[in-house]
Amino acid sequence: MKHHCAIALIVTAIWSSPALALETPRGAPQDNRIRFVDYQPYNVTKVVGSLRSSVQIEFAGDEEIAHVALGNTVAWEVAPAGNILFLKPRENQPMTNISVVTTRRDGSTRSYQIELTARDGPVAAGQDTYFYIKYRYPGDEAERRRAQAAAQTQAAQASAADKVLALHEQYGPRNWRYSAQGTAPLEPQAVYDNGKITTFAFRGNQEMPAIYMENSDGTESLVPKSVDGDLVLVHAIGRKFILQRGGDVLCVFNEAYDPVGVNPDTNTTSPSVERVLKAQTANAQQ
Repeated sequence: MKHHCAIALIVTAIWSSPALALETPRGAPQDNRIRFVDYQPYNVTKVVGSLRSSVQIEFAGDEEIAHVALGNTVAWEVAPAGNILFLKPRENQPMTNISVVTTRRDGSTRSYQIELTARDGPVAAGQDTYFYIKYRYPGDEAERRRAQAAAQTQAAQASAADKVLALHEQYGPRNWRYSAQGTAPLEPQAVYDNGKITTFAFRGNQEMPAIYMENSDGTESLVPKSVDGDLVLVHAIGRKFILQRGGDVLCVFNEAYDPVGVNPDTNTTSPSVERVLKAQTANAQQ
């Protein structure tokens, strides 16, 4: 029974011991003196410095070294420069450490713990030699891929919505009774609406101005719109539109304004496409 208890205690001690978190940078296939290591905030990175040689450590491109604490300042030289840290062993002394804190562009910080060992001997390829160490950041790469995928999805959805709006714009009778007054170079080639959407057709080489709509109280507001080639599709019907580019202004009047128009109750001109403000989406998710 005593032997069984002893074995049980040994097994328990083994399983309860914390795993070592010492990371040895992996050598590049072409030359093992060039090394790479994945960043883990609670791991220690092993660095071996060779006498009469230096070591360059590169952190993320959006980081800048803010603080450096070197354990043995007699045996090692250190020189930070932006996101690069240069190390050089002076003497072959026992293992020591260096702590590095960097600041990122977003204001957050990262901490690095590095174990330093000095050795003497050849520094040719194939030896335990470190010339250059680059940190890699799998978490950052995954976040960038997620953001890129989300942006692509959003762009695809916006493109699909514009196509649906353009499809709805093509149907229905058109009101061509529009007049203009103001700066002639701003005047579109044609203006018309179909009771749901107002279309401004510009010439191919004509710079498109900002388009405002006059409200019932006389104030002006930007209107939601989409662009399809030389056409600007304004998702509204109004009595008066104001086109502006720099100091040039052109007023466009709807001579056959219909205050009822067509209301698909989706905040757009299409019953198939609904416009949702980002603030509304955020509130709905809370």
